Amino acid sequence: MINVQRLTSLAFSVYDGRSTDDSKLTPMMKQFATKSVPSLLEFMSYVFSFHGILCGPFCFYNDYISFINGNNYQLRDTTKNSNESINGKLAPSPNRAVLKKVVACVMYGSVSMLAMHHFQHAYMFDPSFRDFNFLYKMYFIVACTSLSRHKYYFAWSLSELVNMNAGLGFNGYDGFGRSKWDLIANFDFYEVETSTSLKSLLDNWNKKTMSWLRYVVYERTGSTLAVFILSAFWHGFYGGYYLAFLGAGFFIHASRLVRRNVRPLFLTTKGKIFLYDAITFVGTRLLIAYLTFPFVMLEFWAALDIYRQLYFWMHIIGGILILIFTLKPMLRIRKKAL
Repeated sequence: MINVQRLTSLAFSVYDGRSTDDSKLTPMMKQFATKSVPSLLEFMSYVFSFHGILCGPFCFYNDYISFINGNNYQLRDTTKNSNESINGKLAPSPNRAVLKKVVACVMYGSVSMLAMHHFQHAYMFDPSFRDFNFLYKMYFIVACTSLSRHKYYFAWSLSELVNMNAGLGFNGYDGFGRSKWDLIANFDFYEVETSTSLKSLLDNWNKKTMSWLRYVVYERTGSTLAVFILSAFWHGFYGGYYLAFLGAGFFIHASRLVRRNVRPLFLTTKGKIFLYDAITFVGTRLLIAYLTFPFVMLEFWAALDIYRQLYFWMHIIGGILILIFTLKPMLRIRKKAL
């Protein structure tokens, strides 16, 4: 899966680098364009780098080759107020960032080992699951999907710290002159778990894959649906993937319409802003659980049966909201015409 990302992104990087009209390239295309075809050694090094071959995380060829050539520190020196020298004998140390990731790995791994067995997704396949009421089913699905995320947090944190320890991941300095090592960060735990919108959550989940999808699909087609279709295909052929990713496209469209039409009504006072954030926080937690449990279950028909047990309630609400906010501008135009 990681090498599919590397190979396709490199192909597009070389293609963009050969463009004779830069006006046709987006800023992201220009950023990752490769002017020359990599040598065989450079290509094999990028594809089979030992510290990222198993679970990544993915990084673009330009970032990787600047790390190999040793000029990644100079290229990303965006401030002179740094505590660490990049032009002298000392290069920025990743020790602080690596230590944080080690602690995070212990935490995520502990949650996965100690809590996951209380909310196993396999229980949703059990016929007795049907006997529970609607509220308990939603509670179980929220708990199961929330805890399932920790195994990804653990794997991604582990892969990030291995790469950072090798020197890959430097991304300039913060406002206090401390080196940042988030170039290959795959998630933002706080943003994922406290987000108040589906888009914000997805933007901070599996971030490097989202960057790849944006580069190879969205920047060239402008289609959110195409992004989610490729994402499902890239993950594999389990039907649960397609239920989850096609549902993501549907719910992102609905959430954008709600945010555009409803959010301005709550921006008048601090109390209303807090109320909006509280409602959208709870709604996002419910929505991401409802949306992703097919991804966890994998099986198409089993996941569809759970949706039936839940009465497709979020699909119905989403469809109604799309219908209302799509027809609303049309009714206004007709009213003005009359």
